[in-house]
Amino acid sequence: MSRLGDIISTTGIIVGTGLATYGGIELGEKLGNYLPQRYMLPQIAQGFTAFFTGTVGNQILRSITRKRSISESEAYSIAALNAFANATNESRNLTPKTSLEQISNNLVEVIVNTDNRKISGSGLMITTDGYVITAHHVIKEMIENHGTAKVRTRRGVVYPVPGESIWYNKNTDIAVIKARRPCAHSEPIKVKVDRDSKLKTGEEVRVFGFLNGQEYNTLGVVTNPSYEWTQEGGNVVYDLFQTDVRTKEGQSGGIVANGNGELIGIVVYSLKHSGEEIGVLGGAKISNALAYINQIAAKKSAKMFV
Repeated sequence: MSRLGDIISTTGIIVGTGLATYGGIELGEKLGNYLPQRYMLPQIAQGFTAFFTGTVGNQILRSITRKRSISESEAYSIAALNAFANATNESRNLTPKTSLEQISNNLVEVIVNTDNRKISGSGLMITTDGYVITAHHVIKEMIENHGTAKVRTRRGVVYPVPGESIWYNKNTDIAVIKARRPCAHSEPIKVKVDRDSKLKTGEEVRVFGFLNGQEYNTLGVVTNPSYEWTQEGGNVVYDLFQTDVRTKEGQSGGIVANGNGELIGIVVYSLKHSGEEIGVLGGAKISNALAYINQIAAKKSAKMFV
């Protein structure tokens, strides 16, 4: 084959791999209209396709350009996301008390501003370079009305959230945002996590949040381990759980932990009856958030260049 033929062939491989990677992402999103959402099947397939084809593409690029396909800081960031989502409790080696302290120390307030109003919720910073898990409807105004967002830590430090640094799933009401927090070598925060989300009725829960500069910490039990919530507008949020914790609106995105200090969920709704000011709290299971974080890491690792 001629030199020109080699170039054309190599270029075709690179372009084809890139199209396959992002085609897999797009295909997963389209399949989401047909596959069951509660098992995160579209997202899992999407992440696997992006990871597999992206790995092949990156290997080809490294062999051709003899350069890294991603920067060192980006590699650390991706590794931190993967470590948070996949490390076992045994490898974390934490006592319940220490885990609960780490959850409390890494709470943040998520603040969204639009032309018409200000919306506040809670979140948990899961990596030292600024990744935060929260509820999708907390940042919905930013997405739909071109608002701005920022996170405020317990120490009062504020970090902006770029519009391109948000990921979300309406069907589980889970969101991940990336604040601009400087960090050379990102690490995950070390907390215990209930990766299986096998919740039981009567299981003790503790709810953490950080709102309007004040931390809240309330106790209760799981009253329904499996629940679906129909939001205003008709969107159904799947694979939730319900508690008897009494809470007001505005605490969405807060963190739910069990009596063993394990992270089990994210606050996504407060179910009120007619005339009530407060309602019982429900959450998205953390297993769905972990699957989504894995998907985000897969997409990032599949990038051809930085």
